Amino acid sequence: MFTEQQEKWLQRVEALFMRYGIKSVTMDDVARELGISKKTLYLFVDNKDDLVNKVLERHIAAEKAVCQHMSEKAENAIEEMFLVMDSNAQQLQQMKANIVFDLQKYHRDAWDKIQAYQREFLYSLVRSNLERGIRQGLYRDDFDVDIVAKIHIALSFQLFDEDLFPQLTYSKETVFREYLLHYLYGIVSEKGLHVLKAKLS
Repeated sequence: MFTEQQEKWLQRVEALFMRYGIKSVTMDDVARELGISKKTLYLFVDNKDDLVNKVLERHIAAEKAVCQHMSEKAENAIEEMFLVMDSNAQQLQQMKANIVFDLQKYHRDAWDKIQAYQREFLYSLVRSNLERGIRQGLYRDDFDVDIVAKIHIALSFQLFDEDLFPQLTYSKETVFREYLLHYLYGIVSEKGLHVLKAKLS
């Protein structure tokens, strides 16, 4: 989809957005960061909106690969959730608080892509983890998998709400960790509780 050079460009632009937010980064900033002229930049993208969309497309493809790898690497469903927690903590440390707001307000196409990614890929991932945990006897088997998966997806994005969790008061990594542990304690079986406590000790 993208050449190796374009992949590197998009990765560097994503790091720029993560550090400063999307709205405050200009196309001049992007060209300067990449060490190319604006003319060369505009041969690759039509405008800033197109750039944001391409950055997001690359990010989503990379995230899918990481999630697939974590699922295969984890010995069980609970370990898979801990790998997700660690991976997200690293990303959240680098992420400027207003990125979600910038996407919602100024880049609706990109925001729609994120929501589709949540509703489709992330939903199927969460559902697979729940089904895996039930099969392994680590999660309870008396809840509706579809509903719990959708609640998890819906609530996890509320963690980015600056009104609820202002960044000056709460670190995003701490909020995400607290939420994920709350989620796990709600679904684990007795056997799963022992595994969870062992992971936390």
